[in-house]
Amino acid sequence: MKTLAREVEARMERLAAASVGELYADPFWFARYGEARARRFGSEDAVFHVRYLVQALETSDAGVMERYARWLQGLLVPRGMSSRHIAAHFQGLHDALVHEGLTHPPRALEYVRAAEQALHWPEGPAHDLGLALPRLVPLTLRLLASGEGRSERDAGLEEEVQLQFSYLQDALGTGRTGLFVDHVRWYAGFWPRRRLRGDYRTLLQAMEAALARDASLPELPRVTVAMGLTALDEEHP
Repeated sequence: MKTLAREVEARMERLAAASVGELYADPFWFARYGEARARRFGSEDAVFHVRYLVQALETSDAGVMERYARWLQGLLVPRGMSSRHIAAHFQGLHDALVHEGLTHPPRALEYVRAAEQALHWPEGPAHDLGLALPRLVPLTLRLLASGEGRSERDAGLEEEVQLQFSYLQDALGTGRTGLFVDHVRWYAGFWPRRRLRGDYRTLLQAMEAALARDASLPELPRVTVAMGLTALDEEHP
């Protein structure tokens, strides 16, 4: 894998730049961190992603990327990012590798996918919630659609529901439910920039209702969303 490692290393700057090229189309980044800071740290992080990938290829060890992904998760989740955002960074690197033709052998792509997979919470309520998402996300969308009299098929809204559940998982995974409450407080002000139909409170209420209907889950995820709604009601009555 050393030959592939050298090829990736030689294109490090180009891969890093391409991996974040489409990231800033999402207004979240500039709103949350400021444009200058988001671009600076986003570019620096993108280079680090490639450097760790080179190290993984040199040692033929996917664990390098897995450990790096979990370290990033521990660092960035308390700073307002979700695991879904971190995964988007890795997806950007994956796409950049494909664009550069660095796909044969496919080891670089496999190692980036391993990093994404390492972001999944391995145990506890966050893990249980992750297993339930294939049921919870469609149910949440159906509840939103029935309440607003529209089709439940809305790609933008589906991504938004996935994102909110990612924040919830991270709060549960870190054992810091207050992270979700803090997220809700900030996100309520940001929500209008999403330009989606409906309001943020309604989305959270649909999540809470979906969680209440899933008997396989403990109460903690639903209670955490309820805490977010309480904070929202206090600050935005």
